[in-house]
Amino acid sequence: MKHFLKISFIVITIISIASCDSVDFGDTNTNPNNPSVGSTATLMTGAQKYIGHNYATSPTPNLYVQYLANGDYDDQSRYLSFNFSYNTEYATVLRNIKEVIDLCDGESTKSAAGANGSVNNQKAVAKIMRAYMFWTMTDRWGMLPYSEAIQGIENSFPKFDSQENIYTGCFTEIDEALAMIDSGNGPTGDIIFDGSMTKWTQFANTLRVVMALRISRKVPASTGYAAAEFNKGIAGSISSNSENLSFSFLTEDSNDNPWEDRFESRKDYVLADTFVDALIGTGTNVAPEDPRLAKYGELSSTSLVYVGGVYGETNNTANFSFITDNIINSTTAPAMLFTYSQVAFAKAEAVTLGWYAGSASAFYDTAIQASMDQWGVDGTDAATYIAGHPYASVTDIAQQKWVSMFLQGYESWAEWRRYEASGVAPTLKSLTNAINGTGIPQRHAYPGSAPTLNEAAYNAAVTAQGADDLDTKLWWAN
Repeated sequence: MKHFLKISFIVITIISIASCDSVDFGDTNTNPNNPSVGSTATLMTGAQKYIGHNYATSPTPNLYVQYLANGDYDDQSRYLSFNFSYNTEYATVLRNIKEVIDLCDGESTKSAAGANGSVNNQKAVAKIMRAYMFWTMTDRWGMLPYSEAIQGIENSFPKFDSQENIYTGCFTEIDEALAMIDSGNGPTGDIIFDGSMTKWTQFANTLRVVMALRISRKVPASTGYAAAEFNKGIAGSISSNSENLSFSFLTEDSNDNPWEDRFESRKDYVLADTFVDALIGTGTNVAPEDPRLAKYGELSSTSLVYVGGVYGETNNTANFSFITDNIINSTTAPAMLFTYSQVAFAKAEAVTLGWYAGSASAFYDTAIQASMDQWGVDGTDAATYIAGHPYASVTDIAQQKWVSMFLQGYESWAEWRRYEASGVAPTLKSLTNAINGTGIPQRHAYPGSAPTLNEAAYNAAVTAQGADDLDTKLWWAN
């Protein structure tokens, strides 16, 4: 009898377990704090936060172009970092962007996504962000997975696309984004422009203009596609300082200005002697030739003069000029993405290329004036400086753009490399004590894991592009 009862119990148990497939337990096993479907607003915020907190405020490129010098530890300015990871860009930022688009497209998810703004406008912003991200990434590493990227297990070994293909792909994505913008609400979760599709349209067009000029060495003809892209974007790009495109920070510690955070506990950076000396020019260390120096930095606390730390060496920071207090002591100081000065310089250079009508000299003067106004320089001082620095050649544009793009590190580094390839770049210091590379870095080396995780594609990229080091010039700088 006991044996029979034991068998019966086992049978009943098996039947009960098997029948669970047809039983509805409601939301018993659903974690309300871990939703199975992502929020487009949350995903967009996460992707955008990277742009302001990592890309736009990174100290590395600001050291490369010698706006800054190191304090007690000089290894950053001597190019200690060799391999740079792009894991966050692919695994978080670009994946978030893809998920926003997928949720807005999905038949079962687009209705919920619509609660966070027009799905077309959400997709448009995501596409603009995707173009921006891939553009900034290719200008750092060169060839990258693009057309086959972020496909998960469907393609674990994506090919590395050429820089030119990434550029042309990004131009296409900008076109697609602008074409789908509608009259509905902008995205909830947009912490850059607060859902303003007007701002995103200006951003996309300004991005197109800057991208087009970046490849002007490779596609210089006035009838080429770079010139066409420039002219498609220029009318819709920013046209005054009031339209400058920036990333805003908050007072709360987790979302405040990273420069303020860096100087909160220790002071590792000062203005570099290369930059300070260029702005002092024919003036003095208390009355510099370029009045923007007084807006960019502070007098040394020990000598009460403008003095830059020696680039590539250790410096006792107290003896040198810090970045202006308006940035390093402000939790909410914004990070500039694109400025009107930058666009005006682009117009000046486009005239010299035969891409755009007008006076290169007039656009050049406008660009310097816009930079002066952006930083609050006195009008008389600005006029005196502009009168004393008339336009003569693209060398002047390169020099003045370097000065005007202070702390726009990655943008300034890219432009310096482009101008250096043409022999018109501002003169920067060459190091004899560099840890890596033979000069100012031309690119970032791929992550150390790249040869192992995607060996065939990595090897093909190195064969096509050149050695995976800091010295190999990118396509547009060759």
